[in-house]
Order: sequence, then C-alpha cells, then structure tokens
Amino acid sequence: MGDILGIAASGLQAAQYDLGVSANNIANAVTPGYKSQRPDLVDLSDGGVAVAGTSTDPTPGPILPDGSQGSNVDLASEVVNTIQARNLYTANAVVFRTADQMYGTLLNILDSD
Repeated sequence: MGDILGIAASGLQAAQYDLGVSANNIANAVTPGYKSQRPDLVDLSDGGVAVAGTSTDPTPGPILPDGSQGSNVDLASEVVNTIQARNLYTANAVVFRTADQMYGTLLNILDSD
C-alpha cells in the first residue's frame, strides 16, 4: 500500500508543477519575446512520475506593431493544460482518500479481533 501512496504523491507533485508552469505561461502571455514552457515528466521505474525540468517552445511569437516579437503563448492550450492538471490532481487525491478508507477498514477488522 505504501507504494500506491508514493505513486499518488508523485502524481500530485507533477500536477502541481504542471499547473505552476501553465500559470507562469498565462502570466507572461503579453510579455514581448516570452517563450511558453512545458514540464518534462518522466516515468519512474517503481511507478509514479517525476519532473525532469521544463522545455521551452522555440516557436516564434507574432511580430508586434512596434517590430518586436510577441509571446508565443497559446491561451487556449494553457486552459486545456490547467484542466488536465486539475484532473490529474483530483485522480491522485482520490487514491489517497481510497487508501485512507481501506486502512480504516483494515484497522476496524483488526480491532474487532
């Protein structure tokens, strides 16, 4: 059961990191020259996921009226990413709640003996 909680904890951390990257992208959507970022997640051999860092999207942003380069942040993609991170977070939180219920049931069974 401990492995399950470790896997769920790694998923919670990955979701939190992903949400932070999306929030940073949204905050910099109008910053000239800003390049959007994506989290680099890797599978762990014993289950779960880890954050290996972030990658920057090299796609150039639009040219602004003053001739400078705009941000390449796509707000629609960022909304999808935040929803995805929320769902990942919720799914891993359900694992914790379920484990808590299972431990409680097991303790009740052992206590009744």
